[in-house]
Amino acid sequence: MAGPMVTTDPLHARPAFFGEPGEVAPDVFMHPVFVNTYAVRTPAGLLLLDPGLPQNAAAAHQAVRQWSDAPLHTAVYTHGHADHAFGLRPYLDAGERPHIIAQENCLARFRRYRELYGWNAAINQRQFSLPMPVFVQRFDWPTLTVHDRLVQRLGEREVQYQAAKGETDDHLWVWLPAERYLFTGDLIIWQAPNCGNPQKVQRYPVEWAVALETMAALDAEWLFPGHGLAIAGRDAVRTVLTETARYLRVLIDQVRERMNAGEAPEAIVHAVEPDPELARRPFLRATYDHPKFIVRNLLRLWGGWWNGNAAELLPATSEAQAREIVALAGGVGRVVERGRRLLSDGDAVLASHVAEWATRAEPGERAAQELKRDVYARRLADERSLMGQGIFRAAMHDAQRALGEEPSLQGAGGLDRMQL
Repeated sequence: MAGPMVTTDPLHARPAFFGEPGEVAPDVFMHPVFVNTYAVRTPAGLLLLDPGLPQNAAAAHQAVRQWSDAPLHTAVYTHGHADHAFGLRPYLDAGERPHIIAQENCLARFRRYRELYGWNAAINQRQFSLPMPVFVQRFDWPTLTVHDRLVQRLGEREVQYQAAKGETDDHLWVWLPAERYLFTGDLIIWQAPNCGNPQKVQRYPVEWAVALETMAALDAEWLFPGHGLAIAGRDAVRTVLTETARYLRVLIDQVRERMNAGEAPEAIVHAVEPDPELARRPFLRATYDHPKFIVRNLLRLWGGWWNGNAAELLPATSEAQAREIVALAGGVGRVVERGRRLLSDGDAVLASHVAEWATRAEPGERAAQELKRDVYARRLADERSLMGQGIFRAAMHDAQRALGEEPSLQGAGGLDRMQL
């Protein structure tokens, strides 16, 4: 029954986010196409967890229906992100009217998505290197919301829903105690926790760690994550949950200690590092989010948005600052020359600051835009996290457009080319 999308040895498994749909545990069907959609057979009908992306909805629906023709009793959004909660339409169009369960904050999320469509579409384009702005516009609203906890009976099957915070403030994890099945949603994603994303709203590292530790105490036999491989075996499940919690705790404790010592936010960002042993785990590699972004999210959560530099409290525009720096350097040519030297010496990080000064001071200067293009091409090649890659690629594209060049497809591909 268990296929290639299931592991009993997460310490040595090869992560995968796409696979063949099929039954992966007794009465559990998995459709793994980046996001994992699950269907659970119950005496009352199907329990569907995370219907998925709208563009994959028809294929996921067809796969589930080839596995079972039982009526859809309940659909669950583990959280309201676009890749989890927007694939229910084929069931509804077929005349099914399931209960739709979500944590109560999902309602506010959907309203925010509707009110900030343009902003989120632009973020999606940049984050995933899409050819145009794209975001969800049609909502299938929850019919039953959970504040803290809900227990549902589907025939003799008991299903428990528990609210949590982590990647979002509207998360649910789902526990079937008799079967010892645990559905974590994006509290487990076979990546370092997506808890810092620089372009998205606040995330919650402490509450995420608490949720993982709470789930670890259940002694589940099966863990079904929001993305990646299902995990079978009590010890394997506990390892993934506890080590993911510890990964977060190491960052949390360092940030708290340094904040209490009065360190400036910039110093904290540069000083805090993840546990090196945990960072090598197959299920904790930082190829989607970045641990430095988690540090920044903690600083935003606990300390506000000011970065500790008094000049940045009510600053001059970045363009005005750049013009002053260029003037002090003796002109944009001198600045570009310095940026080229830094880049050739292998310091693309500092060279990117220089490139920004040059292009913001003199946006029409071709040599400045060429420097910016080449600097961000190097930073893109060096960056492992998809979040960082998306922003560096967008900056490279800005320079290419300013030069009249076609934006390069270097490293593009979005979700289907995630580095593993």
